[in-house]
Amino acid sequence: MLTILMRDALRCRIERESGGRQTVLYTAKGQPSYMNLIPIMACETLGPGLGRGPHAAFIVNGRVCQEFFYGTYGGAVKHGELVSQPGVAPATHMDFAAASRAARACGPGWHLGTNAERAALMLWCRRQGLAQQGNTDSGRSIHASGEHGIRVDRGSPGDPEGDPATLTGSGPNAWRHDHSASGIADLCGNVWEWQAGLRLMDGEIQVIGDNDAAHADLSAASAAWVALSLSDGTALAPGHPDSAKFDAGRHCTDGNAGAPVLRSRLRHRNGPAGDHANHPGLIDAPFGGIGTDPGVGVPPILRALGLMPCGPASGGAQVYLRNYGERIFMAGGAWYSGHDAGLEALCLSHPRTHSSGTVGARPAFIAT
Repeated sequence: MLTILMRDALRCRIERESGGRQTVLYTAKGQPSYMNLIPIMACETLGPGLGRGPHAAFIVNGRVCQEFFYGTYGGAVKHGELVSQPGVAPATHMDFAAASRAARACGPGWHLGTNAERAALMLWCRRQGLAQQGNTDSGRSIHASGEHGIRVDRGSPGDPEGDPATLTGSGPNAWRHDHSASGIADLCGNVWEWQAGLRLMDGEIQVIGDNDAAHADLSAASAAWVALSLSDGTALAPGHPDSAKFDAGRHCTDGNAGAPVLRSRLRHRNGPAGDHANHPGLIDAPFGGIGTDPGVGVPPILRALGLMPCGPASGGAQVYLRNYGERIFMAGGAWYSGHDAGLEALCLSHPRTHSSGTVGARPAFIAT
C-alpha cells in the first residue's frame, strides 16, 4: 500500500507541475518512467502536403488512439528495462535488437520510440517555429556555447576527450522540444537514438505501417515491412519496381556519394554491391538537399513520416544513407554532430547489429 501511495504521489506531482503534459508510468518491474503525453494530431494541422486525418503515429492496428506517451528523457537500462529518468547517463552500446528488447520488457504497450512518433514531434516543432538545440559540441550547444549540461564524465563543456554525453535532462530548457521545463529533453544531439519502423533495404524505403512498429515483429525477415509506392504512397510488396527508393546523386568516387535522390530505380548504388567496392558509399547531404528526378512527385506519406522536406528545412540537420544492405534508422545526432544534429537528421547508414558509445534509445508507450 505504501508503494502504491508513493507512486501516486510522484505521478500527481509531475502532472501538477507540468500542467498535465508529463506523467510517470510504471514498468512491469515497478520502475518509474517519466513520459510526455502527446495528444492526437491531424496531418492537415502539421503542415502542407502531409495528407489529411490522424497522423500515422496515432494509428495502431487500424485503430485511432487519442495519445501516445514519449520518453521525456533518453533511455537508461535498469534491471533489463529501458526507462526514461532524469539525471542519469543515457544507455549506449546497444544494437537495435537489444534496444527494442529492453523497451518491450517494460510491459504491454511499451516499445522503442518509432519513426512515426519522431516524425509527428518533428512536424509539430516545425509548425510551432521551435528550433531544436542540445548537446552537439561535447557537452554544450554548437549554437550557444553558454548552454551546457552535466557531462557523464563530469568533464568541461567543449572538451572532446572522455565521454562528452550529458546526463539526461541536465541541459537548459532550450534543449527541450517545446523550450519549457516540461518538454522532451535531448532530441537533438547527445546520443543517436534507434527508431523502430523505418529502414532502407538495398536503397528501398521500407516501413511498418502506421504506428504498428509499437508491437510488430521488427526482425529483418518480418512480414510487417512494406515498401511505398512512389506514385501515391500506398503499401507495396518489398522489392517492387515502382517503390520509392533513396539513391545516390552520382557515382561514388571518394567514399562520399553526394546528395540523395528520391526515385524508383537505383542508378548509382555504392559500396560493396556497386561500382566502387573499396569505398563505403556514404550518401551525405543536408535534409533540405534531398532531391527528386524530374517529374517525380512526393507522396504525402513520405513527408508525413519525415523522409522528405515539407518546405524549407530548419537548421542544417544532415542525411546519412547507404543504399546497399539493410540500414536501420537512428535519429537526432550525437554530442559531436555540430550543426548536423536535429529532429530532421536521418541516419540510415548502419546495420541493426551496430553498437557504439554514441548510440542509445528512448522508450515510448501506446495502448495497443
